[in-house]
Amino acid sequence: MELSQAIIIAFGGNAILIAILSVLARSLLEKLIVRDTKVFETQLRAKADAEIECLKNEMNRNVESYKIQLKKSEVFFLRELDAASAFSSLFHSIRPGYSSPNMDWYDACDEIAQNFGRIEIRLSDFLSKHGAVLNDEERILLIDAMSDAGYGKFDILGPDVDSKSNKKADEIYQKLKILDAQLIERVRAQASL
Repeated sequence: MELSQAIIIAFGGNAILIAILSVLARSLLEKLIVRDTKVFETQLRAKADAEIECLKNEMNRNVESYKIQLKKSEVFFLRELDAASAFSSLFHSIRPGYSSPNMDWYDACDEIAQNFGRIEIRLSDFLSKHGAVLNDEERILLIDAMSDAGYGKFDILGPDVDSKSNKKADEIYQKLKILDAQLIERVRAQASL
C-alpha cells in the first residue's frame, strides 16, 4: 500500500497545490483587474473633464462673439433708425404745403422745381452724414435724385417753370418717396426681429 498511498498523496498534494495556486492566481488577477479598472476610470474621468473644459471654453468664446455681434447690430440699427428718421423729415420738408385752395400736383411740382438747388444741397448733406447705412439701391436712388436736382436747377431761370422741369420735379419726388418707404421698411423689418 505504500506505493498506492504514495501515488494518492502525490496526486492529492499536487491537487491541493494546484487548488492553492488557483486561489492565489484568482486573487491576484482580481486585484490587477480592480487596479486597472481604477486607473482606467481615472484616465477616462480626466479625459472627459478636459473635453468638458474645452467645450466650456469654446462655448464661452461663442457667447462672447455673439454678444459682440449683437452690440454691433444694435449700433448699426440705431444708425439706420437715425438715417430713416432724418430722411423722412427731409422728404416731408421737400413737399410744399398748400399755397392756394386750387393748388394741384402740377403746382406742387413747380414749387419743388423752384427749390432744386436747396434740395440738391440737403440731399448731399444727408448722403454725407448717413451714406454708410444706405444699401446700393438706396444710394443709387439718392444720388440720382440729387444729380437730377443739381442739373435741374440750371433750367429754372425765373418764376415760371417749364413742363420739362415740372416733370423732373415729379420724378425726383417719386424717387425720394421710394427711398423714404425703403428706409422705413428696413427699420421696421429689423425692429420686428
